[in-house]
Amino acid sequence: MRKYISIISFVITCFVLAFVCSCIKDDEVENSPTCVITSISVNDITSYLTTKASDGTDSMYTRTISGKNIKFNIDQVNGKIYSIDSLPSWTNLKRVVASFSYTGTLYARYSADSLYYPISNGTDSLDLSTPLDLLVVASDGASSKHYTAVIYRYTANADSMLWTAPVIIEGASITSTPKLIAANNQLYLFADIEGKPSVSYGFENNEVWFTYPELTTTANHLDCQSVQYFNGKFYALDIDGTIYASDDAITWNAASNLTVQKLLAADHFYLYAFDGKQIIATANLNTWTANGTRHLNMLPEQFITSVAYDTRTNSSLQVDVMAGVTNQHADYAVVWYKIAAKEQASNQQWDYITVTSENVYPLPALNNLTIFHYNDALYALGGDNKLFYKSEDNGITWKQVTENQFPPSTLIANKPVGIAVSGEHVIMIQANNAGRVTMWKGKINKLK
Repeated sequence: MRKYISIISFVITCFVLAFVCSCIKDDEVENSPTCVITSISVNDITSYLTTKASDGTDSMYTRTISGKNIKFNIDQVNGKIYSIDSLPSWTNLKRVVASFSYTGTLYARYSADSLYYPISNGTDSLDLSTPLDLLVVASDGASSKHYTAVIYRYTANADSMLWTAPVIIEGASITSTPKLIAANNQLYLFADIEGKPSVSYGFENNEVWFTYPELTTTANHLDCQSVQYFNGKFYALDIDGTIYASDDAITWNAASNLTVQKLLAADHFYLYAFDGKQIIATANLNTWTANGTRHLNMLPEQFITSVAYDTRTNSSLQVDVMAGVTNQHADYAVVWYKIAAKEQASNQQWDYITVTSENVYPLPALNNLTIFHYNDALYALGGDNKLFYKSEDNGITWKQVTENQFPPSTLIANKPVGIAVSGEHVIMIQANNAGRVTMWKGKINKLK
């Protein structure tokens, strides 16, 4: 008998617990006025693109962007949901599978004259190429909140060079080849004004520049194209071979008893010159050591241009690349290379990159040649100023860039261009035939 009583008691207990849980559940789903979207994520986006095959026929391929790399911001006040970064222009946003975290019931519509339809979260494909109207309705059936959702997309291709509108640098009217240097969070423009060496300086975002057409110096005539920036100072060569230095680019004083034929380059560790017999280097303008004795007949004679940048694997080492034009070769420029280090044991000698029959991509002998390092590559400009040449192997091979990355279309052909890299921007300046100076600012468009 006790056994049956125990069974009956157990059944009654279960019934009571079920009733209580049911009551609790009913309380939990009580109608609520809350209606909000708290997060959004999207699946990987695959786009089908068409290109030309080698036989001239159309060939299709796919490119995919990971959904993990697409982050969103939700503006609850204004009811806006948008991607933080813009996606490449080729991205197909017509069928994006999105997952929302929200309270209430979620609906969508594409235009004001269409009806809302319920969204199957994480399953339905949404067109996010244009703003999508989202509606969240609370469980009380009376409260609701509207959102507009969109994924931004670049109108230009990823990896394309975008240029701002050109700016006229007032007060500068130059009559020689310009040299542009980025230093001290400013831009310095060295050139002759009416035959006198001068400097103008300003900021890349400021149209107001300060110009000093008469430098304070005892030099006969400083060569503005020879200016190098090294160890916090500017250095330039007088016509008699004396090296002058300046802290502010305005006042110049003789910096060394040594006379040289050319100032060639500078990096974090050394200033380089050619004394007529060899390439020499100095860390303090007092002591000079040999730093290049081979192939000196291949040193550049015109349009000497150089860059220095950290190696990809060791920030305590720098790559130096120097280029220019020589009468030794009419068709291609001469390019020199070295690895620089503070310790002499790791500091290499300058050497000429020999052009052989195996290298079918040498740097052309461009008039007004200048090179710069940007976006982890070397770029060269000159001649008609219509296209860049690009090197991704430290100056060994140079290929003409024919897609996405172009100089400003308003550059004047066959006139020198001063170029400097400031942060993530490439700055270019050029004077027209009247000497009036224009500045352009460019940046490569990238998906973060």
